[in-house]
Amino acid sequence: MQSTDTTIEKVIAAISDVKRLKSDEVSPESTLAELGLDSLDTINLLFELEETFKVSIPDEEARRVRTVRDVADGIQKLMATAAAGATGDSAA
Repeated sequence: MQSTDTTIEKVIAAISDVKRLKSDEVSPESTLAELGLDSLDTINLLFELEETFKVSIPDEEARRVRTVRDVADGIQKLMATAAAGATGDSAA
């Protein structure tokens, strides 16, 4: 699994792409509201993050995030859960 720093870098890159911002204008502590993400931007960002990280982000999770770090932490948890499910035993 990738490091949290790598995840944050990819999240920042995705936000920069969606909002047409320079990467140095986005920090892990930036809130999505401060960055000017509206509901359409957020949907576009979610699609881009799901494609980048190969995860499915539940709507309830998406509504909870406020900062760039929240987004990265949530993705890390989703990837850890997916990895555990892929290597875990399945009861039949």
